[in-house]
Amino acid sequence: MGTAISTPRMPGPPQLPLLSWQLRALRMLADPLAFFAAMHRRYGAISTSTPRHPTHVFVFGPEYQRELFGNPQTFIADAFRELRMPPRSAMARLTRGLLKLNGEPHRRHRTLMQPAFHSRAVARHHRAIVEVTVEELARFRPGEVRRIDRDLSRLMLRLGMRTLFDLSATEDVDRINGLIERLLASATRPMTLLFPLDLPGTSYRRTLRAAEHLDDALREIIRTKRENPGDDIISMLIAARDDHGQGLTEDELVGEGYTSFCHDSIASSLTWTLLMLDQHPHVRNDLQDELDAVLHGTAPEPDDLDRLPLLDRVIKESLRLFPPASMGLRYAAEDCHLGSYGIPEGTTLFFSPYVTHRLPEVFFEPLSFRPDRWETAKPDSYGYLPFGAGPHSCLGRSFALLEMKIVLSIILQRYRLSIVDGTRVNHKIKISLVPDDGLPVTVSRAGRDNHRAVLSGTVRGSVELA
Repeated sequence: MGTAISTPRMPGPPQLPLLSWQLRALRMLADPLAFFAAMHRRYGAISTSTPRHPTHVFVFGPEYQRELFGNPQTFIADAFRELRMPPRSAMARLTRGLLKLNGEPHRRHRTLMQPAFHSRAVARHHRAIVEVTVEELARFRPGEVRRIDRDLSRLMLRLGMRTLFDLSATEDVDRINGLIERLLASATRPMTLLFPLDLPGTSYRRTLRAAEHLDDALREIIRTKRENPGDDIISMLIAARDDHGQGLTEDELVGEGYTSFCHDSIASSLTWTLLMLDQHPHVRNDLQDELDAVLHGTAPEPDDLDRLPLLDRVIKESLRLFPPASMGLRYAAEDCHLGSYGIPEGTTLFFSPYVTHRLPEVFFEPLSFRPDRWETAKPDSYGYLPFGAGPHSCLGRSFALLEMKIVLSIILQRYRLSIVDGTRVNHKIKISLVPDDGLPVTVSRAGRDNHRAVLSGTVRGSVELA
């Protein structure tokens, strides 16, 4: 830890005599977004939970986030640091990708990976996205009630397997899915964070073991792809070379393969988008008209997407209200300043696109679902950041938007998905921001109507429902 810096005292709650940060950490773990919103409401755009010595700082809004993301040498990324995994463990290898790297290693990896996520490369996966979506929707039956969040997670899992690894066999998809689910179930438990002990029966040990199994499975895929490359993303990463003719090592490919597998974030974004359309039937009906007029019941080709401006605005607005990466962290690599406040080396800095996107100084009527705002709104990249900002912004942004637009347009042309009346919707951060108990919908044929479900839960306080 660096030496103290003489600067104005940062706003924050009174210091409690004992275990003050630990008690607040428990509150934050229980509901991070409510905790962040309360910190902003009480103390403003920058605050700390430990005013005497700001070891944990909360940063909201474009001004401070511009400094935070614009100085990557000072405020470094180190995803999964809080898990405190042994450096030579499988979990450490799985998480040693772009989200964790900084400086020259980060620039090298990003440069090597960029071609695989270029818009031209992404367009090559268009047909696979359509095929898998149509296959999954064929399982829907009018009149049935389905958990659409699970359906979308399965769909995006299959798409991830197909585009990343060129895996389509059901047994392969189910095997990798089971390994990922077991890892996430143990890694995201509060006990794993609070008690990182490699002892029998602990969630920390279950995390380490689950990571070993997933690490083995990814290595098997990578070795197969070295022998039989294809058009999938991992084959492109295997073939990529830097200016010195060097490629990614097997350990690096494992880390980037796991990091690139972001099916959960896209599934959650589509789930929230369908919820918003259910609650705003006039927007849903207008979008239905646009899709019918341009696509006539067919799946969109890449060139069609530019002729669907309302679809683009709906997705932008949904990502504003429910960004999949609703919070994140940076760490101070040295004694420094953020604005006029001193930040000691080692400080953990929390930021939240979820809170920033709800600031009235950034967006007019911030709690309203208003896709029409995007006809004129042009927030800077530090005020609207569903895909992050700065050097660590999401490399797969174009891919994610393409998948969302294709999947949503196919769903809406085939089915009307009505949320079951009385559904309780509480948001929860797992990996992405999701409805805690899922989202049950009744399936019917596509068509215009003005019904919207009556909902309860924390969603009623996080967005204005029609």
